[in-house]
Amino acid sequence: MVLTTKAATRRVACAVIGLLWLVACTPAPQQLSLQVLADNQQQVSGQHVITEGVVRGFDDPEHYWLEDSAMNRVAVHPQYLLADKVGERVQVRGQFHADRERGRWIDARELTVLESD
Repeated sequence: MVLTTKAATRRVACAVIGLLWLVACTPAPQQLSLQVLADNQQQVSGQHVITEGVVRGFDDPEHYWLEDSAMNRVAVHPQYLLADKVGERVQVRGQFHADRERGRWIDARELTVLESD
């Protein structure tokens, strides 16, 4: 199939408009504490969030989570993002999930190590 320059330009323009629409319609993440996530997990599940806490971990089976001073916890996936940050305070941006069987977790899109208090 050979496209004319006008048809090719139109297809590229439609693709760009579609991509811009998708980006514009993605909701901005809410900055929520681990306490709020724990207390409102079903209402917040599926939403994009920003939260922070101290990275904690356990060896057998190996897993990692964020924790606050009140022991509110949420796992972060993929786990390897936290493996070398145990004891550090981090901020995570991603999609929060809550499930009765699997618990609470965030599919992380971004992780930032924060300054120590």
